[in-house]
Amino acid sequence: MASESRTEVLRLTYASLRWMLVLLPAVLFVVTVGAAIQQGHLETSISAYYGGPVRDVFVGVLIGVAVLLLTYQGATYFEDYNLGGAGFYAVFVALVPTGLADLLAELRGGMTFSGQGITAAEYVWSLRFSLTVVALLALVLFALELRVMKRLRALVTGDPISLVFVVVTGGTLVAFLALAMWQLWVPPVDEVTMEGLRMTGIPVLGEVQLRIHDLAAIFLICALAVAVWSHAWPRAAARRSRERPEAHELVHLAGYRIIFVLMVLGPLVAWGIARAFAPGHLVIFLEWWEIALFCLFWVVETRRQARRPSAPSSVPLR
Repeated sequence: MASESRTEVLRLTYASLRWMLVLLPAVLFVVTVGAAIQQGHLETSISAYYGGPVRDVFVGVLIGVAVLLLTYQGATYFEDYNLGGAGFYAVFVALVPTGLADLLAELRGGMTFSGQGITAAEYVWSLRFSLTVVALLALVLFALELRVMKRLRALVTGDPISLVFVVVTGGTLVAFLALAMWQLWVPPVDEVTMEGLRMTGIPVLGEVQLRIHDLAAIFLICALAVAVWSHAWPRAAARRSRERPEAHELVHLAGYRIIFVLMVLGPLVAWGIARAFAPGHLVIFLEWWEIALFCLFWVVETRRQARRPSAPSSVPLR
């Protein structure tokens, strides 16, 4: 009886986590659409609402999603690894505004932030403390993973492809963190902008500016897409999973694969929508598209897990 109760508690807990990963992004989607309708115009990105009344919802939802992604124990090592990375990047998307340089310039010019009388120096020091704490927390979580659980070690030692994947993505995360910390701490307080990378000579696009916020958002979407891939092609990820998919679960493969393909095609779809209805708003259509697919993935995953009564009990606890 006790074992059955424990299994039911685990099942309900994981179901709640998955539904929250549906509902929180949906809240952000609804609020930004509602704000656009009420204001009578559309911002170029969801992040552009940071300076307005949607700011608290934007930050709160992203922090909540980040915590859920870091907490959730996926069915495969690949899923765990990528959801953890996505959670880390989501914090940077939340805390580093897309227009940070313009915001700091306004504060340095005497304007106030949301009527709170915050100076540019106070804002920069707040970013320094909060982002540094996030970086240290990431290191602590990484150390705990190595010490308490075997999943990361199993992912690295599983096969050469896994090792290359971890080296490349782990190196990318370290490089991103190094760039962010350098641009946050090395310049004097009155020169911090966190402008990220500026690339020139790119065919068609010409010069491209990828701010720290932009880089975090791109890596966030990529990590989520790879997590979906691990479900869409489970046989390819079988050597990196805790358990092979059961025969009756194969009916969900088509849904996962469609979601993954649509996520990859997101930039093209958003470009087409923006060109037809709102030129210059590609980014916000892309963000809305990816949010919708992210929510859809967790709906499908929740329905799949609901048909597996013993699924939660197979997930190891910390």
